[in-house]
Amino acid sequence: MVRYFGVLLLLRLLLLDTLRAAAKDPSIDSDVSTVQLVNSSAPHVAANDDVTFIGNTIDSKVEEYYYLERPQDSKDKQESVILRTASKVAHVSEDHGATWKAVATSNDIMAIYPHPHNTNAVYLITNTTEIYVSTDFGKTFKQLKTPTAPALYPRFPILSFHKDHPEWLIWHGDTDCSNPPDCPSQAHYSKDNGKLWTPLISNPEQCMFVVGLQKATAEDLIFCGREVKIGPRTYVQLVSSTDYFKDEKNEKVHFQDIIAFALQNDFLIVATVDGVNLRMDVSVDGTTFANAHWPPTFDIDREQAYTILDTSTKAIVLHVTVTGQRGAEYGTILKSNSNGTSYVTSIEYANRNEYGFVDFEKMQGIEGISIVNIVSNPKEAVGGDHKTLRSKITFDDGASWQFLAPPSVDSTGKSTGCTTAGEDCSLNLHGYTERADVRDTYSSASAVGLMIGVGNVGSSLTKYGEGNTYLTNDGGATWTELAQGTYLWEYGDQGSIIVLVESPVPTDTLRYTLNEGQSWESFTFFEEMVEVYDISTVPSDTSRKFLIHARRADEPGKTWLIQVDFTRTRDVQCVLNEKDDTHDDFELWTPSRPGTTTKCLFGHETQYHRKIADRLCYIGDKIPQPHKVLSNCECTRLDYECDENYYLATDGSCALVPGYDPPDHSEQCRAFPGLIEYSEPTGYRKIPLSTCAGGQTLDKSVLHPCSGKEVHRGIRGFVLFLLILLPFCMAGVIAYVLYNHYYGQYGQIRLGETDFDTHIGLGTDNGLLKYPIMAISAAVAFVSALPAIATQLFTSWRGRAPRPSRLYRGRNGTDTFHLSRTNTAGRYQYAPVIVDDARAVHDDDRVYGSSDEDSDDEFGHVVPQEAYDIDRPTPSSPQLSAAPSSPPIEPGTPPSPTDFLPVSPTESPSSPTK
Repeated sequence: MVRYFGVLLLLRLLLLDTLRAAAKDPSIDSDVSTVQLVNSSAPHVAANDDVTFIGNTIDSKVEEYYYLERPQDSKDKQESVILRTASKVAHVSEDHGATWKAVATSNDIMAIYPHPHNTNAVYLITNTTEIYVSTDFGKTFKQLKTPTAPALYPRFPILSFHKDHPEWLIWHGDTDCSNPPDCPSQAHYSKDNGKLWTPLISNPEQCMFVVGLQKATAEDLIFCGREVKIGPRTYVQLVSSTDYFKDEKNEKVHFQDIIAFALQNDFLIVATVDGVNLRMDVSVDGTTFANAHWPPTFDIDREQAYTILDTSTKAIVLHVTVTGQRGAEYGTILKSNSNGTSYVTSIEYANRNEYGFVDFEKMQGIEGISIVNIVSNPKEAVGGDHKTLRSKITFDDGASWQFLAPPSVDSTGKSTGCTTAGEDCSLNLHGYTERADVRDTYSSASAVGLMIGVGNVGSSLTKYGEGNTYLTNDGGATWTELAQGTYLWEYGDQGSIIVLVESPVPTDTLRYTLNEGQSWESFTFFEEMVEVYDISTVPSDTSRKFLIHARRADEPGKTWLIQVDFTRTRDVQCVLNEKDDTHDDFELWTPSRPGTTTKCLFGHETQYHRKIADRLCYIGDKIPQPHKVLSNCECTRLDYECDENYYLATDGSCALVPGYDPPDHSEQCRAFPGLIEYSEPTGYRKIPLSTCAGGQTLDKSVLHPCSGKEVHRGIRGFVLFLLILLPFCMAGVIAYVLYNHYYGQYGQIRLGETDFDTHIGLGTDNGLLKYPIMAISAAVAFVSALPAIATQLFTSWRGRAPRPSRLYRGRNGTDTFHLSRTNTAGRYQYAPVIVDDARAVHDDDRVYGSSDEDSDDEFGHVVPQEAYDIDRPTPSSPQLSAAPSSPPIEPGTPPSPTDFLPVSPTESPSSPTK
């Protein structure tokens, strides 16, 4: 059985049958030479009122493109775009597509690799030992030498990058490919951006720098899958090293036989085979791994495929295939605890396609909102009927799901006949698995609260061509019909501009709104009808310029790239003035969960800045989002989900699965050696995203000490009373002794103070005696009590050490993956991305949509998917042998056998590439 790992942001690796031995090469110095850029098109300029458009033709089909977005503080506000055509030529634009230049090279360009952590850097890969590198947003390129040619049959990314050291690279290539596909492979590394290469490891399946886990790792930590032959079989070991595999004694073998591994956000995830089943292990420190435990109600004959949907919410959201039958594929979405090991069921019958991609998408910019399509007729689909799909949405990170609220009237004002979402009627949207370009997501991180999709109102999802286009501006709570028919969409100026172009039918008209759909304008952007297959702008969606990608019917081999510029539509920049509402063009908006009166989501109330829709201004610079977290809320039932071995009962409570025991929480003591105590299970666990405090404590129970560890409950009860009383008792004793020493020794009886007493300070109300006595007494009492207080405080702190669910929460949900697009002869696929640096507010520090931020972008990036699949045969096309692609842009277009290199980077820029 051929096993391979299908990729959506993680690469599916092929296990080979023979041992590959390759001698390590000496370090290689690159010869550096400058590459010329030549004009590649003559622009056609036109204008329509305040909108300007410039058209250029590229004499070949565009296979892939990326934006090299400049930082917000850059003086140069023009954006660079780089693309590769089917004729294997790279073209660069430094002015957002107004003009183009070809990169003049003597070699065919087989792939483009934007640097995931440095948007100014991009690498052009050829089928030789020469690559072309730009570190100035594509303005100039230099030619460098690589130690080997790139892999002819790629089973892994050709280039891997380090998050914290932009010039640290790992190169994967073939040392000899005289007997394909059995080509001995070799990995090299460079610490100076490819000028000097040093051998790393032979026969690697994949190598990557592992940084950004929940626990800090060494900056030189590298994980590799390495092929070894044991007896007649060839295995792939998972090994790690912190000295670049120079000394075998320092290597650590974690697994003897893996399918694949990937770094996603705070988690290092490994897929292995256990008999005929897949098995998944997770690490949060790069050293210890724990097996993933599925919920007891999740029972399937054999685990066939995994698709990792998200890790940006401090938990792993995972799709496990239940049936992989062609045309009837679906599975169950599971959600982990904060260390990625214990899973509960989120939703069943989630739709996937034959490539392992899933109809699941997270809303960018706001925490915990996702949309999924489910198969509503699973038994009939397995029996041969077509799948019937329905859309559902979650507002609590998958703890519960509901149908999408339908609009009561359509865009013409006619009644839809459906006013309330239910089993018989709701809004349904076409999702992830049906997109030609997976970057065309419902939402944008900078357009907070906005989502657009194509679908229909009814009892199920109809064919794409029968759908209409819908919009929500309140995070999915309510929807309106924008237009009848199917449109491509794009956000600009952080959502203050929305453009629509009808597709796939030929058109010459673009529609746009400057007020979130309250009114629409249209203009003719081309002199004849063309087929528009994409609209793009910078990944942050902050620009007022767009690119329309189109083809003419009489020139199907050429591509028209038409820049649409809205700069002149608004010449006044919006004012953000939090202190004066009368001179402020923004409002503060707080998302809420439909059906509730509270505005608390995940234990806190959050405000976002949004431009007031009818203000005639442009936003410009990126607005920091969210504006602020107003406060943490008291915990309610909505802040908890069911624990392992429990299920959600019809009354909303978490009930123990019949025949199962509550989980043994004492296992946490073994999993986390530093743990002091554990809690008895209650059936509930807090949602990892929630920051609530007080209120309902559904996860609290009786605490027990871990074996061999003494637990002190802290300063309480009689001990606390004694500690408070002790200083006063000591002070009283000392005061009594001092007083008797100075007064009592003379046996004097005083009925009152004399002037002499008062004058010299011996009176009890004066300072020379009273205050020194008090000070000395207090000091002695405090010092005498210090040992007891310190001991109690220390043991109390130890006894209250966080349990694993809090201790290992990581960096607030940072999602380190970014979407990268691969196009192999017109077919798009995901590639593994090791981007801890994502630019969003992400979900975390830097990324995706959730709540923290390590980078410039706010929340939200495209939800990456990755699939582990061992059940389907390897595609015959060599470029698909490592990772089957998603649906082709043009149905029926076969992959070209000459395109043997991966045409997208393994890691994409820190925000989703456009």
